[in-house]
Amino acid sequence: MADNLQISKLSDTPDDGGQNLEMFARDSNEKLQAMGRSLMSALYMLVRSVKMYDPDNNVFEKPLAQLQETMNQVIRKDGKLDLMGVKQSFYLNGMLIKVDMNALDNVKYLLTEMRAKDVGGLSMMRSVTIPELKNFIWIFSKEQSDNADEDGLAGKKLISMKLAKWSKLKDKLENEKDESDAKLDRKKYALTCYGRAIFFIKKYMESLRLGKPLNTSKALRIIQDFVDISMDHRTHFLGLTTTRVDSDYLSYHQVNTCLMAIVVGNELGLTKPQLRDLGYISLFHDAGMGTVPDEVLSKRGALSTEERAMINRAPLIAVRNILREKAINRGTLIRLVTTFEHKVEYGTAVRDGQGNIQMIIPKANLGLYAKIIAMCATYDALTAKRPFRDSYGPEVALMLMWTEMRNKFDPELLKVFMRVMAIQPIKVLTRRQQSMSIGLL
Repeated sequence: MADNLQISKLSDTPDDGGQNLEMFARDSNEKLQAMGRSLMSALYMLVRSVKMYDPDNNVFEKPLAQLQETMNQVIRKDGKLDLMGVKQSFYLNGMLIKVDMNALDNVKYLLTEMRAKDVGGLSMMRSVTIPELKNFIWIFSKEQSDNADEDGLAGKKLISMKLAKWSKLKDKLENEKDESDAKLDRKKYALTCYGRAIFFIKKYMESLRLGKPLNTSKALRIIQDFVDISMDHRTHFLGLTTTRVDSDYLSYHQVNTCLMAIVVGNELGLTKPQLRDLGYISLFHDAGMGTVPDEVLSKRGALSTEERAMINRAPLIAVRNILREKAINRGTLIRLVTTFEHKVEYGTAVRDGQGNIQMIIPKANLGLYAKIIAMCATYDALTAKRPFRDSYGPEVALMLMWTEMRNKFDPELLKVFMRVMAIQPIKVLTRRQQSMSIGLL
């Protein structure tokens, strides 16, 4: 088990080299916008004219000089010039060039001509000369049938300018679109799995009240999906726990506890089979409460002795239902012990004269699954609206767990839990602490 408890730091920044569509999202700059529009206008005139005249014709003298001046201004200002055609627009140094409605046809024409020659854009880091601009314009002449390489045409090479191939840029943009769609699809799938879990738990609770509980093993497929999703989309996965219906607290509480337990277990380095077992147990950790009448669960005032006894019997009812399902084996024993233990407080608080907790003295050697479920169930309960109180915010809930309720939880695991729920996955256990017993394992 010690070998499993390796907690690694995760990066929030995808390793894509910065080459994604976000590179085109720079804030607008009016001076650069004006340069961009001037650049577009000059290129449009030159590309149209080269269909009729040779680039050495005097008609190109003024437009080439204007294009040269604009390009060099951009380089002096930003230290570079990157012009890219993306979809139906141009981006200059990562900024969308905004054009008037009257210029949209010109932009469309220029994009069409560039892509016909497999030119997706151009980049340069130093000043450009008139002869090099002529070599660039030659690419679009009516006599030219070959596509240019990144350094221009054969015999008319580009020195300071480098072309971006449209075929490569197109493939890249399509791949990024596919990746974005895949991420969206995975998020939709995560929400679908969450809904399936809520539906199953509702049906299970109804079967409990009828005295004919469903076989919980039918939920294993859902649990496996949860485990797989949590590996790649932890932030979104945890975000599902904010989805709840106040009038159906118990069903959402079971599922939310399951989600958080899987994430915490993953942070602690549990294997996939262990995460599946942990998720399976936590999904039904409070199932016994389904037998408690709704009027007791929604009561605003203090509970009577009889009502309190109903609440206290709930874990035993959950244990009884586990025993009814199948023959006793090792997995069943873990479920039985964990279902009962998660209600047991971790230790006794030793307080100072002001009532502050100074240390925690453990009461019993509780299993890891039970300690994880205890934290997750408490946090979800605190952040849920109840008939007798409003919901607490995440920060307040974590503060309460760390102060007034700290004796209920393993202190080292509580640190892990707090940092996981803050979406700050960092190593928090020392080497000496990286050995914990799940219980009966």
